[in-house]
Amino acid sequence: MLVKTSRIFFLLLVTFVTSIYLPKYYWMKFEKNIRAPQIYFSPVTKDFLIRDPNITEIIYTDSPGHKYNRDDFENLMPLLNYRQLVVDNKFPDSLNGEKLEIDKIRLNNIMMRIYPGEIDATLIQLNPMLESKSGKIRLEMPDDFFRITKRMEFINCNSNKIEEDKSQLFTTALLEKQFAFPAKLIGGNPTTKKAFDEGYFVLDSKNQLFHIKMQKGKPFCVNTNIPSNLDVAYLKIMEMPLREFYGFLLTTSGEAFLISYDRYKLIKLPLEGFNIKEKTFAFFGDQFFRTISLIGKCNVRTVVTDRNYNIVKVYENKWEGNKELSAGVLAAYLFPFTLSFTDLNSSLSNFYFETSGIHGIILSVLLSVITVLLLKKRSIKLSDAWFDLVLVLVTGIFGFIAVSFVKNVENNLE
Repeated sequence: MLVKTSRIFFLLLVTFVTSIYLPKYYWMKFEKNIRAPQIYFSPVTKDFLIRDPNITEIIYTDSPGHKYNRDDFENLMPLLNYRQLVVDNKFPDSLNGEKLEIDKIRLNNIMMRIYPGEIDATLIQLNPMLESKSGKIRLEMPDDFFRITKRMEFINCNSNKIEEDKSQLFTTALLEKQFAFPAKLIGGNPTTKKAFDEGYFVLDSKNQLFHIKMQKGKPFCVNTNIPSNLDVAYLKIMEMPLREFYGFLLTTSGEAFLISYDRYKLIKLPLEGFNIKEKTFAFFGDQFFRTISLIGKCNVRTVVTDRNYNIVKVYENKWEGNKELSAGVLAAYLFPFTLSFTDLNSSLSNFYFETSGIHGIILSVLLSVITVLLLKKRSIKLSDAWFDLVLVLVTGIFGFIAVSFVKNVENNLE
């Protein structure tokens, strides 16, 4: 009995290991690096400019199919390439009836991306609370970090002790605003490499969103009154001199909002099909337009809006990914499923299971027939080797390798 149990365990172990590493080495050999097209919107032509990064030649195309080189691209995207145009003495004086000024261009240019791996990640439990009104030119990193559990606590970095006075001060301020401990989510930009500090946006246990920062050593705490039924999944806060919005709020249902400086009013972005766990969110803003892209493994959707976030133009594109190529089709038949410790859309290590659908069943059935013939050749009764047959039928090539690897079946089953 012990021999049979040990053999079953060994079969499962071999199956488990091969299901992880066999597909991994297969894709190391056959996977192609297929990158999403780069999408721009020209404020000059009011049309898209698309570049395929999978080809070495730097060529941009618009909707009618016209081709442009790098110099053409710089002229058609003057707000993005203003530095180069100034050097080349090609920078236009005005655009769309407005005079162009370098300082205004810098103020309005915004670039930001949110990757799925940022959302599916371990939350930082300790954050620095910067002084927002120090009167100094540069922001300074404090000597303590805070956490919000049963209360708001500040821990000194040097002594590793809780600063009771400061902790009590901020906890009281939060309680006065009806903050419900503990915090579910904390969104901020904990760096001194920014022009000013806006602190943190904190989601409490009742899904109320609060704005918290420190001014002259005192707590600043505001209940934003953002609806508590939004089911907030992620907050991306970034201090920008434009001061149009604090940052981005994403929900589990795939909605994206800007948290505006106008009494924390939410500005809903016109997006469709946003799966926050699978698609990259890209936002580019300039003096005239906002370009918002949702980038998946095999598709991209770009929406261009005016400064009031009314849709101006939409671009969509799909392409064949590795699973649609010949190597992917073959893999679907070879591997009924795959296991992995990592996932491109997550920063967490875990067991990630993915099936190949009905394709893998075909090879599993064929390998089960071969297993029957193999067992008969070894003069082993099928009733004694039922586990081998079930293993191959369920796990396909992985189980077949395990059964083939453990050769002295007849001795182990006696």
